[in-house]
Amino acid sequence: MKDIEDWLLKKGRLIPDALIFVNELCRKLNETGIPISRLRIGFRTIHPQMEFWAYTWTESEGIPRLWGGEHGISSSASYYGSPAEWVHQHHAIFRRRLNSLDPKTDHEVLFEQAALGFTDYVMLPLDFSDGSAAIISYVTNTGNGFSESQLADLERLIGFIGPIIEVHATRKIAISLLDTYIGHRSGAKVMNGNIQRGDGEIIKAALWFSDLRNYSGMSEQYDKEEIFSLLNTYFQTISDIIGKHHGEILKFIGDAVLVIFPVDEDINSTMACTAALTAAQESFEQFKHQNTERRDQTKPEIQFGIGLHFGQVIFGNVGAIDRLDFTVIGPAVNLTSRLEELTKQTGDPLLISEEFADNLKISSKLVGKFHLKGIQEIQQVYTVI
Repeated sequence: MKDIEDWLLKKGRLIPDALIFVNELCRKLNETGIPISRLRIGFRTIHPQMEFWAYTWTESEGIPRLWGGEHGISSSASYYGSPAEWVHQHHAIFRRRLNSLDPKTDHEVLFEQAALGFTDYVMLPLDFSDGSAAIISYVTNTGNGFSESQLADLERLIGFIGPIIEVHATRKIAISLLDTYIGHRSGAKVMNGNIQRGDGEIIKAALWFSDLRNYSGMSEQYDKEEIFSLLNTYFQTISDIIGKHHGEILKFIGDAVLVIFPVDEDINSTMACTAALTAAQESFEQFKHQNTERRDQTKPEIQFGIGLHFGQVIFGNVGAIDRLDFTVIGPAVNLTSRLEELTKQTGDPLLISEEFADNLKISSKLVGKFHLKGIQEIQQVYTVI
C-alpha cells in the first residue's frame, strides 16, 4: 500500500487526464492484491445540463468512462435511499455484502450489482476543500468480498485520492463553464493562458450573423415565458446545427447570433464556407418544419435572416482590464452583420458576400451592388440558387 501512496503523491497527481488516472489507480490496486472489479468516482458539477459527473471503471471493459447525470437525478428514485444519498447525508463509509440483500431495506442499485456477479460494495466520501464531498465506490466479485485489512487500506487512501479528484473536478467544471459561456475554441485558449487584454491571433474564417425577425413586436405581444421559450428553441436549434458542421457560436447578442467556421490545417476556405452554407440551409429547413407545428399550436413563428462572409478577423481578448470578452473583431465582422441587415431590405433570407461566393463550388446569383453602412467600398451581394 505504501507504493500506491507514493505513486499518488508523486506521479499519480501529475496525470493530466482524469480517466487515465482512474485507469492507473485501478490497475495498481489490483496488482497490490485488492480485487477491484468496479470503481466509480462521482461529484457534483456546475453545468446547464448535468448535475453530476462520474468516472467509472470496470474490470470487464478494462477502460474508464465518463458518465453524466442530468439535473433532477438527486430528486429521483435512483438516488433516494441509495448508498450515494446515505454517504452524502452521514459522511461516513457505506459497506454492504451483496449476497445477503433485503428487498425491504436495500436499494435497487445494490441488487443490480449483485445481478452482475459482484459480492461486496463499499462507498466512501472524498472530502473537498470547499466543504463538499465527492464519492468513491469499490465493488468486487471475489467470493469473500473485501477483507477487513483491504477495507482499511481503501479507507486510508481517500486522503490521497480526494485532493487529486478535486483538482480534476475543478478543471472539468471550469472547462464545462467556459465551453458553455464562451465556446469550446475560445474556452480552450483561455485555459491555455490567453487571458490578457490584447491577446489574440489573426485567423481566416467563414462568418455567420443571424437575427430574428420582428423580435421587438413579439416581445410586446407575448409574455416573457413565451419569448424565453422561443429564444431557447431558436438558439438550441441553431446551436445543434452549427455544432454538427464544426462551427462555433461566439456570442448571442440579444436575439442575434455570431458564429465562426475557422480555417485551420485540416479545413480550407472552401470547406469552411461550404459548412457555413450547409448549416444555414439546414437551419431554414428545420424551422420550416418547426413553424408548421408552431402555427398549429398558435405559437409565434420563428423567422430570421442570415448574412455569410469569408474574411480575416482578429480572434482574441478585448474589453476592460477587469471585464474581458473573447471574440472576433475587424471589418469582416462588420460586413457580415450588414449583410444580415440587408436581408430585410431585399427580402432574401440568406445573403452572401462576393468573397464567400468565390469559395463555393456551387453557383450563386447576384442580388445587386449595395453601399452598406460603415463599409467604404460598394459590395456585390449574392444569394445561392
